[in-house]
Amino acid sequence: MPSGKAPKNPLGQMLEPLSETPQLGTRVYQALVNSIVSGQIEAGAPLRPDVIARQLEVSTTPVREAMHRLEGDGLAIKVPYQGWFVREYTEQQVRELYELRAALECFSVRLACRRITEEEMTWLRQHQKTGEAALAAGDMDAYRIYNRDLHAAIMKAARNSYLFPMMGQLRLQSEMLMAKTIRIIGRPVRAIEEHHKLVELIGQRDGKAAEQLMEHHILSALEDIIRWGQNGDGNA
Repeated sequence: MPSGKAPKNPLGQMLEPLSETPQLGTRVYQALVNSIVSGQIEAGAPLRPDVIARQLEVSTTPVREAMHRLEGDGLAIKVPYQGWFVREYTEQQVRELYELRAALECFSVRLACRRITEEEMTWLRQHQKTGEAALAAGDMDAYRIYNRDLHAAIMKAARNSYLFPMMGQLRLQSEMLMAKTIRIIGRPVRAIEEHHKLVELIGQRDGKAAEQLMEHHILSALEDIIRWGQNGDGNA
């Protein structure tokens, strides 16, 4: 949040130019979302429409449109007389988000154990190998995408039409915080081991054990974020 100090991570030249299209506002929005949830643009960084417009080679109109969407998603805030900034989270906000995420994902894995198809199980096992390869190669962007898609696939296998809309309200904020856990030393290794066990439990249709592991998986990530924030940059 602005405090008179120099911004800890100004935009620099992180964004590639975009060509003019009728969906330009959406493309600007997606470019900014990708940079924020991946951690390229960090929490607290200023989002100056003129700078963004210049980097993307567009006018400020679609940029401002994108800013309002980011604000609605909970990824950005607008400070009176100072402009937009990437949202920073208090410890309490992180805890509340992860508590709700844990509840939704535990419910989804319990249902997935009953409803998942063999085709979906084959995909999960193959996707797990993709994540392991990404981690072994040190490709953390590929690992982040693997992590996101694994959780989404489990939720899809639950076959509950209300789960996705509810999780959708948390998805981008969760991805933003997940990108933070990926940078915590040792966390990706522990997480991928938990994913491996989780996939096997789903394959065994062991809903109780899978639900317990999912709860541990989400809440241990929460504690890592809190601990890292306290020992690192001071923010959750």
